[in-house]
Amino acid sequence: MAGSPREDDKLQITIDGLGIRFHGGVEAVRNVSFTVRSGEFVAVVGPSGCGKSTMLNAISSLISSEEAEIRGRIAVDGTEVHVDTPPLRSLGYVFQRDTLFPWRTMIQNVESGMEIQGAPAAERARRARALIDTVGLSGFEQYYPHQVSGGMRQRAALIRTLAYEPQVILMDEPFGALDAQTRMILQGELLRIWAGSKKTILFVTHDLAEAITLGERVILFSKRPGTVTQIYDVPFPQPRDPITLRGLSEFAQLHAYIWRTLSEEFRAEGGEA
Repeated sequence: MAGSPREDDKLQITIDGLGIRFHGGVEAVRNVSFTVRSGEFVAVVGPSGCGKSTMLNAISSLISSEEAEIRGRIAVDGTEVHVDTPPLRSLGYVFQRDTLFPWRTMIQNVESGMEIQGAPAAERARRARALIDTVGLSGFEQYYPHQVSGGMRQRAALIRTLAYEPQVILMDEPFGALDAQTRMILQGELLRIWAGSKKTILFVTHDLAEAITLGERVILFSKRPGTVTQIYDVPFPQPRDPITLRGLSEFAQLHAYIWRTLSEEFRAEGGEA
């Protein structure tokens, strides 16, 4: 129908036939295809070494042609991603390690992305302070990363990405190094922030419970070379509380249902993602 929005207009990540083979001979990803709609939170789960992180690096243009051959199509927010091109400005990336600058204070770290984009100092400070308050870091603005806990550093890394307002956020096991209690607290913080911003999030983890807790859909990866074996809808409504959710019998049933497939991949896993 003339004038109607095309289906692609609602997609912010499109992966079509993605294959990644490193020049050393390792095939990391094979024929991966899926889409993520605008404002959707999608979790990708699979065994270590299955190419999940490699896929995120390809989406964010962090793999060069000197490292690997990349086949297939990647598009983010309607723009095709090609090897050896600069990362898209509409894309944010939160890594497993917090990657804060140790010589900068917490608030200076949160401001750093906005600073690179040329935002005025007053606007940087205003937005950084608002986000710091949102994640409970008020009072720690002038502390350096080594003076605060790992969970606090990861909160700062998250809001540093949010501060420059990317349309799409990639997250590579950002809570993997944290203890179980801190991890669930930050899962709740992330869900609350996502509900308020409706950013498009693609979240990689090897923890099935985390994937079900966070994702509206869960994409299951096989062992290396990683490919999509199943995509599951997660039926639990938002807002979600991670602790309450995991106490539900429905959560346990869905976890067991997906685990029957995933466990076969974990038994055959090897290497690092």
